Amino acid sequence: MLKTISELDDFFLSYMPSSSSTGSLRDSRLERMDVVLKRLGNPERSYKTIHLAGSKGKGTTASIIAVAINCCHKCGLYRSPHVYDVRERFTLSGAFFPESDYIDTANEMMERLSSLEFRPTTFELYTAYAYLLFKNAGCEYAVIETGLGGRLDATNTIESIMEILLPIEMEHTDILGDTIEKISVEKSKIIKRNSIVVISDVCNEAYSIFEKEAQSLGCPIHSFKNEIRGYEHEEQAECSITSFSINEESFTYRTKLRSVEIGKNYATATLALKCLGLMTSDAVRAMEALRIEGRFEERKVDGRKIVLDVAHTKHSMENLVSAFNMIYERNKTAVVYSSVAGKNYEAMLSVLLDNFNQLIITKAGSFKKSEPEILYAKAMEMKKPDQRVYLIHDEKTAYEHALRLGKVILITGSFYLVGEFGGI
Repeated sequence: MLKTISELDDFFLSYMPSSSSTGSLRDSRLERMDVVLKRLGNPERSYKTIHLAGSKGKGTTASIIAVAINCCHKCGLYRSPHVYDVRERFTLSGAFFPESDYIDTANEMMERLSSLEFRPTTFELYTAYAYLLFKNAGCEYAVIETGLGGRLDATNTIESIMEILLPIEMEHTDILGDTIEKISVEKSKIIKRNSIVVISDVCNEAYSIFEKEAQSLGCPIHSFKNEIRGYEHEEQAECSITSFSINEESFTYRTKLRSVEIGKNYATATLALKCLGLMTSDAVRAMEALRIEGRFEERKVDGRKIVLDVAHTKHSMENLVSAFNMIYERNKTAVVYSSVAGKNYEAMLSVLLDNFNQLIITKAGSFKKSEPEILYAKAMEMKKPDQRVYLIHDEKTAYEHALRLGKVILITGSFYLVGEFGGI
């Protein structure tokens, strides 16, 4: 029997698959999930679900929608990965459930799955646990973010009332495909027959594939490009200001979540909420007040400003740096960066080296594989003569070195890197 959140975290991690078995496990994931969910009484059928897929913006958009829905309906939120605390994956629209809810649900799940004929993966257990927790907590809605891809993702076991497709970038090409089109096909397979489909500000290649899949399943389509009008975004010292209109109704958000892409997430979320009839004045206030772990998270330590952000794609990094440079002086900044294997690290390094002169490469935590030597070699190849690049494997030592170099410290590139700094 589990008794603490720490024990809960250890329980999940004990089911991590070996790297050699990942491919075969992924291929049979949906069949295994069906068995797991039947053992749990199919808790995912107990509430209305909204499903999100894309390369970037899923977690932010999911969080915005969930906090808005929670103004009038109890709404669970399932995101991944977590940054500082495993409970971030399973929340009541961003707020933790009572600790007893987490522990009681875990023990119920362990008992019901005790005689399984196979060993689930950590992510499969995370997903099944989220579904059961939301049922036990009496949620009326749940907002579910995919993990990797869509077609074979463990979350693709729900009959969602709405799917939201977000921007696509080259990521996990060894698993999802080596073109935008192939990756978009994988993501598009979360769409369910006769559901509502919302498409964010995606590239033309992705839009065509999303539209074709939705039309083939008889789904009404609502899109950023066809329904968001007069979109404007401005970074100010105190907040971001995003404004737009939908069907001649105007919206303006002043938020601490920054970057033009996050502004587009607000617009996409607003469009989705309007389609569901869940857009209220209370929702607007809740959306503006939202804070999310690791999304332009600003802290002050010993007189220095620390910014933590989980930008892990080229465009996310571009948007982070653009917002950062509106507020802070780049020549007084030291950057601590790492990336897990499989990401487009060369493109992210290019963005960082185009903007900052002091870059410290480190490892991205220990949860997933990272290759700091490869990142460092590429950065040394790309840097200008007057730029300084350091390789420091230990994340905390890298941070301490950054404190000696800059008045502002930017820590970015991976959820798992940012997650190492919850205590600063």
